[in-house]
Amino acid sequence: MDKDYLTCDVRLDRTPREMPAMIANQPEMNPLAKASIALCAREPEELEPLAAVLASLGCVVRFAENAEELTELLEGETVDVVLAHICPSRKEFLDLLGQQELPPVIPLLCHADEHLYLETLRRGAFDCVPLPAQKDELRRVLTLALRSKGKSPSVPTPC
Repeated sequence: MDKDYLTCDVRLDRTPREMPAMIANQPEMNPLAKASIALCAREPEELEPLAAVLASLGCVVRFAENAEELTELLEGETVDVVLAHICPSRKEFLDLLGQQELPPVIPLLCHADEHLYLETLRRGAFDCVPLPAQKDELRRVLTLALRSKGKSPSVPTPC
């Protein structure tokens, strides 16, 4: 008695090393694929490593060096999430919170300053990410921000 066996020829177009990059750009597999991120910092070169991580997650990154550039960027393009570098000595982006309709704003805090963290939440920040940012934490917070359409999470993560 002969048995029929189902055979198939499997051919991968991508090597295993190429798969993460391919997945990063597939919206159905990666909620961050093609997400437009405004990265705000007075000195953007400080956050270039973070921009590289965001790009590896599939995000499109645009820089703004000050509040005026961020306002122009928001008026001219669609921005899904704003990541703003906020420190006790750099509060210009903090002043934008609550002043205008913004996409979700996630402060990047350079120190574990609970007063600054609470102030950003009080003014309407979505959540915060401490610097140096961990890739998994960044992915988690950005995914939540994109899914929630800017409504703050019920339990924000402490920085």
